[in-house]
Amino acid sequence: MTIMGKSNTLGGSVCAYFPGTILFDGKNGASANISLKKGTYYIRAQGAGAGGGNSGAYGIGGGGGSGAGFDGNIYINNNQENIICYAGIAEQANRKNGEASYIGDLITLGGGFVGGSDNGKAGSGGTLTISNNINIISYDIKSNGNPGNPTINGSATKAGGNSVITNTGGGIYKGTFAERCATAPGAGGAGGKQWDLNGGYGMYGEVKIQYLKPKP
Repeated sequence: MTIMGKSNTLGGSVCAYFPGTILFDGKNGASANISLKKGTYYIRAQGAGAGGGNSGAYGIGGGGGSGAGFDGNIYINNNQENIICYAGIAEQANRKNGEASYIGDLITLGGGFVGGSDNGKAGSGGTLTISNNINIISYDIKSNGNPGNPTINGSATKAGGNSVITNTGGGIYKGTFAERCATAPGAGGAGGKQWDLNGGYGMYGEVKIQYLKPKP
């Protein structure tokens, strides 16, 4: 729940929310419909990572790409109503592309793309799209997702794309199935190794929105 209209007794700008208010903090399919009032916000978000490709009797699966990510502060010039926030799912059962996470049409953090099956081809990272309706004040991360690593000839040691926010979590090729699965939000799974068909699972996306202050 958010708290509206904290006034400044010194005559300055009126805050839309109490500074530090978290308007949304979700992962793995969580969603909410919120309002973003004019002001400065901290955003940490990334799309879901993709699964690694399955292998065949002779071929090797490619690593899944990671989701696009953003970690920084933005300023919204005008009130934005009925904004749907969504944190993408990494659909594990079928090893599909990771789902996008998004904050309405203001920021879309594309999910990673699944690695190739039986050919070692790496999946691409997700694409970051930011609307002109927001101003970026500062950021630590503002990036498309990392591609998975190809596993041709069994040469890759970390086949899943790491999370762009933490630079960790990509599934490890030639490990057990559990080790081939991503271990950080947004990261991709490793491809299946020869004679062990299943590529590792990617990991879900996340979105956090925190109000900071009325002006940049």
